[in-house]
Amino acid sequence: MITSYFPILVVDVAGSILMVIIAMLALYKARILQGLDPDNIVFHYLLWISLGFFIFAVSRSFGHILRQFLILTDNADIWHEISAYSGSVNTVSFMLVGMITLFFKQTWDINEKVLAGRKNLEKTHIELVDLNQTLENKVIERTELLTSSEHKCRRIFEQSLDTIIVTDEQFQVMEINPAGIELTGYHRDEMIMRKMVLGSFFAQFTEWESLLKKIRTHEYILNEEVEFLRPDKTSVMVLITGGVDYGAFGCAKTFHFIIKNINDRYQMERQIAQADKLAAVGELSAGVAHEINNPLGIILGYTQLLLKQASSDQKDDLKIIEKHVQNCKTVVSDLLDFSRKGPSKFTKVDINKVVDTVMKFLSNHSDFRHIEMVLKPCEGDRLTIIGNEQELAQVLVNLLINACHAVEGRGKIQVQTLKPSEDKIIILVKDNGKGIEKENLPRIFDPFFTTKPVGQGTGLGLSVGYGIIKRHQGSIRVNSVENEGTVFTITLPAEAGRS
Repeated sequence: MITSYFPILVVDVAGSILMVIIAMLALYKARILQGLDPDNIVFHYLLWISLGFFIFAVSRSFGHILRQFLILTDNADIWHEISAYSGSVNTVSFMLVGMITLFFKQTWDINEKVLAGRKNLEKTHIELVDLNQTLENKVIERTELLTSSEHKCRRIFEQSLDTIIVTDEQFQVMEINPAGIELTGYHRDEMIMRKMVLGSFFAQFTEWESLLKKIRTHEYILNEEVEFLRPDKTSVMVLITGGVDYGAFGCAKTFHFIIKNINDRYQMERQIAQADKLAAVGELSAGVAHEINNPLGIILGYTQLLLKQASSDQKDDLKIIEKHVQNCKTVVSDLLDFSRKGPSKFTKVDINKVVDTVMKFLSNHSDFRHIEMVLKPCEGDRLTIIGNEQELAQVLVNLLINACHAVEGRGKIQVQTLKPSEDKIIILVKDNGKGIEKENLPRIFDPFFTTKPVGQGTGLGLSVGYGIIKRHQGSIRVNSVENEGTVFTITLPAEAGRS
């Protein structure tokens, strides 16, 4: 019996050991596969079912080997006691394998959904990465465009020949370009730190109030002519245009102004108007002067004849007549000088020499004895022009006499000569007198206009001087501040630059 049982024993024991080895190898391979792709549900399923089979194989093999051992040792009764436990383990392990297999379909479906979601997520991730890359490229592109646009705007702002001013809602200066700094005469930091209002540049506050009313009513102004006053008290005519800018959402309201310097044009228009006016008055003056001069000559001649034959009582009356006739002839002479159209004799003239001669001549006059007269000649190059020395001296005498009246016999008069360029010579006549009222400045070169008391002037001096300077292809300008003084600026072409 033992001999016939031996093959069964060998097969049972060897098969149990082989089953454990096979189950162990299957578990090992499943573990490797699961390690390669931890998220693969199939590999998880193989691992768990291999584990179940391994437990089942170990339990069953151990039970078989133990049973054969107990039978061979005549302890079969012990096997009958523990066989139930071995069978329970086998049953549980087999149930585990069955449950794993039973729920694999649901697990597979869930895995499919997870994989589909994963694919969608990966696709969305790729799209997001692509969108993010595209967005970054667009941001870079837009940033470059914005930087380029900002650079262009900044160049336009910085290099504009017209003044550009940006103010806040209270019209306080926020930004101003270099042209504006040159025009206003103030430093940028000074304007911003002092919170200067645009209206502080205006020479007349009433002009600013008028513009302010228009801006608040229409929210813009267009080509308004106003006068700016610089810190050095010089004035400049400007053309101002501006409007409101509400900016982007959440930004404060600002105002942008473009200001064009029209001072040269304004001065030219005034000079053209003055020239036309002088031409018309000159025609009239010439005729009137000739008509009056002859009767005055006859009256003066008869008066002087009567003086030789008159008694002492009559001589006083005749001298009064003679004096007033002489005054009339002086006025007529000025009229003739004013209206003279004939060409003057022009030669080389040394401006410094003319100025020095005039000042030495006047300094001996009684009216100038208590006045400080200062000459600041230009040193270096000779200030030579092509002109009429006598006429230029006449202009300087007239300006110095006017300055003497302005300082009322006590003050300071300064004459300065300059040569800012090879083709230009400048003569400045300054005084610290009472100045000229603002409303009178546009009229001072008009014929017969004077602010002097009756008997102290005919109002032809500056008109004649204006005509003389024009004949010399030059210009004469005036800047004056009440109670501070007046500056007359004569500009003449130098000899080399004269056409």
